[in-house]
Amino acid sequence: MEELRVAAPQQDDDGRPQWLPTPLDPSRPVGKGNPPRSRRSKNHRPRPSHMEVEQRIAEAQLWIAQRLPLAVMREKAAQDWGVSNIKTVSRYLAIARERMVEELITDRRRHQAEQIFALNECARRAMDAEQFSAAVGAFRVIAEIGGLLRAPIKAPDGHGAGLRG
Repeated sequence: MEELRVAAPQQDDDGRPQWLPTPLDPSRPVGKGNPPRSRRSKNHRPRPSHMEVEQRIAEAQLWIAQRLPLAVMREKAAQDWGVSNIKTVSRYLAIARERMVEELITDRRRHQAEQIFALNECARRAMDAEQFSAAVGAFRVIAEIGGLLRAPIKAPDGHGAGLRG
């Protein structure tokens, strides 16, 4: 992730990378230790800015969510981003997957907290109405959501063996 972010440290106000030309040192003769710089190809694209990297990662997340085949993702990366290097595309996809997992974990915890809060309110109302079996059921579901209750309450045979005399 950081490799992609620090690729273009200088940016203008719009987030486009700025490249300062590095001149050859005229005091050193061109030779084995100071070779002349090669010219860039016509289809060379500068490194992406921070904003472009974030946009590419978001787009890769969308492709993963759409369950596109890897070959299609590579084609889209080549068309949309001008990136044909398989390692670079794989790096973007790996970062997108990591972020999706992180978001899923945080969203899951938030969702669990909302459900537990709602069930607590339901249990409180059930107890106020003296519907204790409903309150116990709500507390059981809260325990299941929270991971406190892992084993089934009822016996496996469903008859409640040993509970009745």
